[in-house]
Amino acid sequence: MELLVDIRERGASVRATSRSVDGQLDMSFDVRAEDLASVRDIVAAHLCWWRVDSGTAFRILTVVNELLTNVLQHTLANADGCRMANLLLQKVPDGVTAIVRDQDPHPPVYSSPDALAEEGRGLMLLRALADDTSVSMTSAGKDVWVFIGPPETTEHF
Repeated sequence: MELLVDIRERGASVRATSRSVDGQLDMSFDVRAEDLASVRDIVAAHLCWWRVDSGTAFRILTVVNELLTNVLQHTLANADGCRMANLLLQKVPDGVTAIVRDQDPHPPVYSSPDALAEEGRGLMLLRALADDTSVSMTSAGKDVWVFIGPPETTEHF
């Protein structure tokens, strides 16, 4: 198997497992701010491998980063100071889906932040970039699901 991403030089010491098969990437890991770039690299490598167009890939990367940042900001750390999350990314016939599962039992709250606010724009960003979104509350926390389709093609006559 070919090494998609080499993160050894970053000194990553995060607990993580991942599985990639048939257009699906399934990761479970400790969410730490210093490891978000590694997660983005792994996701980007898979999107490239699946031949997802650059516009869709950019949108997925931005949304996944935002969802994982929300895990950092809104979930409680366990006794080890870790915030566990799962990321399921899947190439589907008409686009890409991503599900981020965390252990926070509270649903996301939509707000209308002040124009100069530096926080509170996560759900606005999600709604702007994703073609569809959903939140499911689970016994262990919640799943936030997004779907992003390819850019619409413009027909020229």
